[in-house]
Amino acid sequence: MNIRKNFLTLKNFKALWVSFVVILTLTGLPSVEAAGRPPLASVQFNDCVESIGVGLVPTENVRGLVPTSFLLAGEGQPVTPLVVRTARCAGIAVDGDKVRPGEIVQIGAVIVPPDGTGDINNYTIWYYTSDIDLALRLRFAGVNAQFVPTIDYDYVASGNSLSVRVPLPGMPRLQLSGTVTPSSIPAGSFTANWWQQTEDGNVKMTTVVPDIRIGAANLTLTTNLHSALAQLIGGETIGFPIIQQFNTFASAQLEF
Repeated sequence: MNIRKNFLTLKNFKALWVSFVVILTLTGLPSVEAAGRPPLASVQFNDCVESIGVGLVPTENVRGLVPTSFLLAGEGQPVTPLVVRTARCAGIAVDGDKVRPGEIVQIGAVIVPPDGTGDINNYTIWYYTSDIDLALRLRFAGVNAQFVPTIDYDYVASGNSLSVRVPLPGMPRLQLSGTVTPSSIPAGSFTANWWQQTEDGNVKMTTVVPDIRIGAANLTLTTNLHSALAQLIGGETIGFPIIQQFNTFASAQLEF
């Protein structure tokens, strides 16, 4: 497969989800209370590479993992979009504390924007990070974030290859691998909202990227056949026919 066939500009990406949401909105949005409080934490990311993959999984499998107050993008359809995001940053600083390199892996279901904001909204099913400060802040906020110091993030620019492995203590374990092509063309700003319901209400994790460069990718996720992730995707592997990207950005800010 020619990975450039999967290239999607930021403009087209936004247009895709806007049209998707408009169609779903005709059925009525659910009432989901946004986090109407000052942010608990602010996280600065610097010099990052990022992969984004959007595939399709059985809606009934996802529905059991996402509270009914959140409307799935594929609600009422046989399949619904699932997002797998990985990122490695040269610098991660939580609330202005010590800057250190680190990795993040997120898996979530695409949802209709609960509060009408963001270029994309996802419900967080699994969240892994090698940054202990970030993991602790998220846990304090009620988010089920896993601290996995052994995340293996191997991007080889000379060979255009990417391999990301989440081993134990991460659960479920997974590996994402394939080929990628970075872009040097600025594509503008992007805002992603990731949500999770907690005992104290809904937590909204908003990442704003002021200037992103969107490249192409051809990636496959693999997990153990008996894992919760395999049960979700319906097998050991999943590809990403909807969207595949390999992005770079100099800075971003997360608030939750």
